[in-house]
Amino acid sequence: MTKLFTSLILITLFASCSSIMTKLTSDGKEVKVVDKRPKNCQPVGKVEGLNNDGSEDLAIVHARNLAGKEDADTLYIDDTIEQGKRRRVLATAFICNE
Repeated sequence: MTKLFTSLILITLFASCSSIMTKLTSDGKEVKVVDKRPKNCQPVGKVEGLNNDGSEDLAIVHARNLAGKEDADTLYIDDTIEQGKRRRVLATAFICNE
């Protein structure tokens, strides 16, 4: 019984981790991506979106979700890095209250 319970917990954790990386969360939906570094906004911090299948769009989804967890409403992509099949998006999260 304990092994079954532990297995269910691990499966749930794995599913929630993978979904935050591929599906836009409610927090992530509130974050817009901008082409120019915003002015008159408060930086919240740096986020790193990842996708192991090489999709830049899904790496951005992951970055938006992470920024949303930090209560950011705006995301500026500083750099994208391709490492074989893996794609990384390095971004700065901001609160602009727009």
